[in-house]
Amino acid sequence: MSFFERAKAAADDLMAKADVAMSNAGVSVPGIGPDRALRDLGVLAWLEATGRQVDPADRDRVMATLRELEASGRLGPLTVTPAQPYGQTPPPPGAAATAAATGAAAGVPPAPPPPPTGAPQSAAPPAAGGVMPMRDAPAPPPPGSAPDARPTLEEPEKPEDAPERPPPPPPPSWA
Repeated sequence: MSFFERAKAAADDLMAKADVAMSNAGVSVPGIGPDRALRDLGVLAWLEATGRQVDPADRDRVMATLRELEASGRLGPLTVTPAQPYGQTPPPPGAAATAAATGAAAGVPPAPPPPPTGAPQSAAPPAAGGVMPMRDAPAPPPPGSAPDARPTLEEPEKPEDAPERPPPPPPPSWA
């Protein structure tokens, strides 16, 4: 038996062991398990809903796969994601419990809090995408804050009689 034949046999053995371990752990290989079957069912439903032709053999194959996965317990829980308007960010975690505790109506977000009084308003609203445009100057300090103690980056003025410093020497040469 040559080296390549032994290597191929070892690789085949390892692949078989990995498949057994993954199936015992309940891990599905992407594109083979329930995710792929549910995606295919969604595609079939979309095609039918938009009036396009669906091959009955494809529908039967997908349904048989899903029935097999459900019988073996590998399909998992099936839930539908709650409807969200396009472009709206989802509510923060715990928002439903807070809304239920305060008696707010389901689906109606509470009014945003009013802006603090006396706070300076920004000059320009955020651009599309929610990003504030870049400013050339730093923001002014908040009212009542201590002055900035950091030194400025401007060059200090030299007296007229100050001697000019010579430039640094060139780096050493390897030649």
